[in-house]
Amino acid sequence: MLKMETKEKDAKDIKILIISENYNFGKAGEILKELSDVLANYNLGFKEAVVMPENQKDGIYKVMSYMASGDSLVIVCGGMREDLFLTIDAASAVLKKEPVRSKDAADLMALVYESNKKVFNQSNEKACYFPEHSFIVPNQNSGISGFYLTEPAFFAAVPLEPKNAVNMFKNHILGKMLGKLGINYFIKLRKYKLFGLKEKEFEILFDKLKKSAECGLSYEFSYGEFIISAAVNGVSTQKLNENIKLIDNKTGEVFKDYLYGFDDDELHIVCSYLLKENGIKIAVAESLTGGYISNKLTDLPGASAYFTYGGITYSDYAKTNILGVDKEILEKYGAVSDKCAMEMAEKARENANSDIGIAVTGFAGPKTEYDNHPVGTVFIALSSSKVKEVRKYSFSGSRSDIKAYTSKMALFWVYRLINVKSNNNLT
Repeated sequence: MLKMETKEKDAKDIKILIISENYNFGKAGEILKELSDVLANYNLGFKEAVVMPENQKDGIYKVMSYMASGDSLVIVCGGMREDLFLTIDAASAVLKKEPVRSKDAADLMALVYESNKKVFNQSNEKACYFPEHSFIVPNQNSGISGFYLTEPAFFAAVPLEPKNAVNMFKNHILGKMLGKLGINYFIKLRKYKLFGLKEKEFEILFDKLKKSAECGLSYEFSYGEFIISAAVNGVSTQKLNENIKLIDNKTGEVFKDYLYGFDDDELHIVCSYLLKENGIKIAVAESLTGGYISNKLTDLPGASAYFTYGGITYSDYAKTNILGVDKEILEKYGAVSDKCAMEMAEKARENANSDIGIAVTGFAGPKTEYDNHPVGTVFIALSSSKVKEVRKYSFSGSRSDIKAYTSKMALFWVYRLINVKSNNNLT
């Protein structure tokens, strides 16, 4: 048995029991973290969490009895399968309620089984009995429904199914539990996607946003991208949407040109939509990234409307004999240089008759005696009718890290060129 306690100031008397399958504590830990994250959106935390293997029937009953005493709110995850009714039996005994068949749960289970070409029989139907007066939590994934009661104690149970179990809790149980706690508001976790900022610059702006935003904010960082998470709430869906709009506007004002998307937006998809919607054609010449940028720009269906050419001009031979870079540039400045990058971008644009040409060249590592720059040195160039820009970067990390950083930065250049009015202000 594993037991955890939290001393958070806002940890109400919420207790979580996870019944693991065959000592699979990894799955239990995954669900516990996700439940904790959901509660954190409402500034809540669990008071206790216990993880037990399903073969400890007596111990599970004792823990469940202890948790369901007093004014506790109990969440049980696991002990519910088509061949295991441990949680239902224990809960019925603890709450002193007879198990009663739910026709709705049985009908749903039969439907799910039929769609999955599984046999639904009387033995399976035992999973459709719940303590009397229970509210059923439907499960269209496996067909094993969960349940909850609000009296005499708040008690909820769902099967041990990662992702699905937490969704069942959020969609059918959470609202009732919040009502029991006197929390009557809606919430949404809004995400803001940023790129092109150095860490210190971001921290200054993030502190500025925190002072003006009336909600909880956090952030994470990956390959040059910052993702801000805002827990926005409102007493109604209308007020929630109004509050989301307010934080959207404040974030946009603070981060201006660095904010490229929201929630599930991805940089390469945003770029692709902008190219497609604006009727702009792009050609790409890649060296160290080996086709990564071209691959990302063709993820969107109908990419042929905006993507005209993607060339992996990795060797000097490819740069000169295929793309058309002047040999003298390579001889005088080298393949990893601003001159070579600019020539690659212009040749890609001209050869493919595109509106934009983007090119990258650099050293991803490891270092050799022939390199004229440190590992991580990258040149990115962009060519259009109005802009001819080349910048030098120094990225750190592994070979894969440097390639990822380079690709995202190149895509951000494209985004800024199309989306920002001050086209000469590329970062």
